[in-house]
Amino acid sequence: MSKQVSTHTSRYQTADDERGFTSTASTGDVRGPPGSVETHDDNDHFALIYEDRQQQFETAVRFIKEGLERGEQCLYVADDNTVDEVLEAMRTRGIEVDRALESGALVVHTAAETYRRTGEFDREAMLEFWADALADATADEFTGLRATAEMTWALEDDETELDDVCEYEELLNPLYDGEDYAVLCQYNRNRFPAEVLHDVLNTHPFLVYEDATVCQNFYYTPPEEYFGDDRPSRELDRKLATLVDRTDARTTIERRERYQRELYETIADPTASLGEKIERLLELGRQRLGLEIGYFTETRGEESFEIVEAVGEHDRIRAGVTDSLCDTYCEKLLASPGTIAVQDAAEAGWTDDPAYERFGLDAYFGTTVHVGGEEYGTLCFASERARPVPFTDAERTFLDLMGQCIEYELQRRQREQFLRESYRITADPERDFDEKLEELLELGCEWFGLEMGGLNHLPAWGGEFRLEKGVGLGVDPDEELWSDPGYGCFCRRTIEADEPVAMADVGGTDWEHDRIHREFGLTSYIGTRVMDGSTPYGTFWFGSTEPRDRPFSETERTFLELLGQWVSYELEREQREHHQQTLTRIAADPDRSFEEKVDDLFELGCERFDLELGGIAKIDPATDSFTVQAVNGDYDHDHLQPGAEAPLSETYCRATVDDDPLADITDPERAGFGNTLAYEEFGVETYLGTRIELETEPDRTFFFVSTGSRDRPFTDAERTFHQLMAQWIQYELERTQRERALEESNERLEQFAYAASHDLQEPLRMVTSYLQLLENRYADAFDEDGREFLAYAVDGADRMREMIDGLLAYSRIETQGDPLEPVELDALVDDVRADLQIQIEETGTEIATDDLPRVEGDASQLRQVFQNLLENAIQYSGDTPPAIRVDATRRGREWVISVEDDGIGIDPADQDRVFTVFDRLHSREEYEGTGIGLALCQRIVERHGGDIWVDSEPGEGSTFSFTLPAVRGR
Repeated sequence: MSKQVSTHTSRYQTADDERGFTSTASTGDVRGPPGSVETHDDNDHFALIYEDRQQQFETAVRFIKEGLERGEQCLYVADDNTVDEVLEAMRTRGIEVDRALESGALVVHTAAETYRRTGEFDREAMLEFWADALADATADEFTGLRATAEMTWALEDDETELDDVCEYEELLNPLYDGEDYAVLCQYNRNRFPAEVLHDVLNTHPFLVYEDATVCQNFYYTPPEEYFGDDRPSRELDRKLATLVDRTDARTTIERRERYQRELYETIADPTASLGEKIERLLELGRQRLGLEIGYFTETRGEESFEIVEAVGEHDRIRAGVTDSLCDTYCEKLLASPGTIAVQDAAEAGWTDDPAYERFGLDAYFGTTVHVGGEEYGTLCFASERARPVPFTDAERTFLDLMGQCIEYELQRRQREQFLRESYRITADPERDFDEKLEELLELGCEWFGLEMGGLNHLPAWGGEFRLEKGVGLGVDPDEELWSDPGYGCFCRRTIEADEPVAMADVGGTDWEHDRIHREFGLTSYIGTRVMDGSTPYGTFWFGSTEPRDRPFSETERTFLELLGQWVSYELEREQREHHQQTLTRIAADPDRSFEEKVDDLFELGCERFDLELGGIAKIDPATDSFTVQAVNGDYDHDHLQPGAEAPLSETYCRATVDDDPLADITDPERAGFGNTLAYEEFGVETYLGTRIELETEPDRTFFFVSTGSRDRPFTDAERTFHQLMAQWIQYELERTQRERALEESNERLEQFAYAASHDLQEPLRMVTSYLQLLENRYADAFDEDGREFLAYAVDGADRMREMIDGLLAYSRIETQGDPLEPVELDALVDDVRADLQIQIEETGTEIATDDLPRVEGDASQLRQVFQNLLENAIQYSGDTPPAIRVDATRRGREWVISVEDDGIGIDPADQDRVFTVFDRLHSREEYEGTGIGLALCQRIVERHGGDIWVDSEPGEGSTFSFTLPAVRGR
């Protein structure tokens, strides 16, 4: 039998097994001691010891199936199972049974047709049977013979001794040595005695057990021992040798595991620096390989190298030494395609080499270290004495592992340096976006080893790209550079891809014929798409006019993607801030009407959301009504014009009523609007809208639409920005409602006050006239009490007239005021002082006035404010002559005017009361007045869009301040 089953082309293709049944000692499925027992010839004679039918067929059918795939003739001897049961098991496990039987590739026999074909078991006859079977298979041009037999027939044959069967099995081993022959003998563990199964182990070189794993059987006994007289002695020697081999193997494995564990612990140590890790690895490698010296180098260009770390004693190999690469072992290693292993320099013919003369190393073991696809340096172990044994595969593997660990650490350090530098640039608060972008481009060129990089913007899909920022291009910063790559090439391909696009060398590809390569010479390229929110903005790329000597790694692609994400974030943030600032500017502009501001919002929203039209509509779910109130003036849509009406249920605005007040639709049919007027007749493909709920009016919807489809959903930032605009509109609509209601209320109040004061004048005049008649005609008829009562009545009538005059003046402030126009406050205060001149002189009042500004106002009403404030300051001055100061302070678009006195002051608890109509803080006996003067001042200031307030403490004077609008341009 052969030591290895031949691998011929399969005649019968079947489904691939999860793991093939392999019959040789070289397979990875073979488990057992390392190597064959000395002097034993292993062959393809397998024993299957199974415990149930499932396990039996899983192995036996796989054995047959593999033989069919190899082009072998396969024989199956059934006994424990019927022939039909065997064939059915083959069918259910993927064998084309009928085809195999018809072609003769598969033959199924019974035990009666084979082992007992002469009426009883005859081992000589069976040996002849198998010889004929192999000859027939060879004659029929099969690549070999594969047979498996159910051995339970031996249990049922009373005349067959089980020992005869075992001797027969042993005779099969040498009979067909060197032939393409494989045999699998099946033994039922539950039916065969244990002593027989022990003999089975002794007579089969390979054992198949449990999960169809082929185990090399070190219990196997060669024929000369099995049948020899010294069998017990030879079997003892073999077992003792096996124990020694297994002990040596275990020791070797434990030693390898210890070094490998120390290797991983060194690399995984979070407290050690890179230099400390490399030094520990060199010490570990020196011990593992039994060499005196270990060192790690970094190449410096093509002519020199530096020894980064070194362990062991050598005059010329020390950490920090820089030397020429010429005539060194490192030069040989870098020129080699793989590891260099020299056991003895003399045997290898190295003793005449200049490198040997310089360093005198008789044993050398080294590998090249790469970082990012480029040669970084070498990892070497050496000795000044020859090594007594060759380097093993396990030692080569260990050296490779150390090299890989160092490569990983170097790449990790490189990645960390790149990330730190990137973060330093992007987080610098002193640099603007352009400065950061330029530094990132320079960093990327250095990292990728490319000569140029840039940020390209695509203003129109399908159009040309414009260079926004570039380095290494030789282009003047003020010069515009446009490029137009073909579809599937360079930036055109990048902006359509979700992942970075890279081409190390355009040579031999379609890119070689693209105009970017032809015009700019770009030969290597890596780029990623840059987004502005959800809209593609352009590409962030790097390239070179020279081909790259290695492909772009996944790490490089990831770093580029990170840089592109930062650029996208900055672009979106810049755009978002621009739109928010624009929104704030529009909302805060005092010179534009609500309608003008809404038009500006429509334009802003169309730009922000990349949609065609913005609008406001009045909706009423109860009546299913939708009425357009306003749309942008720049876009003409047949169905969306002011005054246009439609059923609410036929519009996308329905979505703001049914669910969330904010709705966005990018797939109308999927959203359930495929049969609506908005989709079929209006042609609207994209919608973003918010419902605005109002208290006393029908609700509104604030929306943006487009007749073009949108290939991406609206982002959270876009939805939030739309809600901000809608909130401002809601606020303005509610404010307009409140102002309208207040104006109506004020108008009714003014009408009432005017009517009341006007109607009271006539009866008051009558009362006053008759009191005067009584006083003139009958004054002598009254006694002292009568005259006192009459005086009270006259005084009360006079005060009533003053109050009615004040109330009439209060009601006329809004209706009978003059238009607001520029007023010089200096001149106005001088006129008031002239009117109060007598009172000023009588009380000894001193009035100090700073330079007062020019304001927008009603001169007559402002004169009334200053007169009332100055009269109060004089009247409530206390016992000392009044000292009054008038000044002004600029505050934004308004002036704060203050009138300060040193009078009796006002308790903080009463400071709001002083502005209430007819609410007096003092009795008439203490101070005269109607109690309406400050209320008039407040009403006048409010008409001018300002506020008035007082700061005061009892006994410390008062400061009345009010605001007036400044004149534009001053």
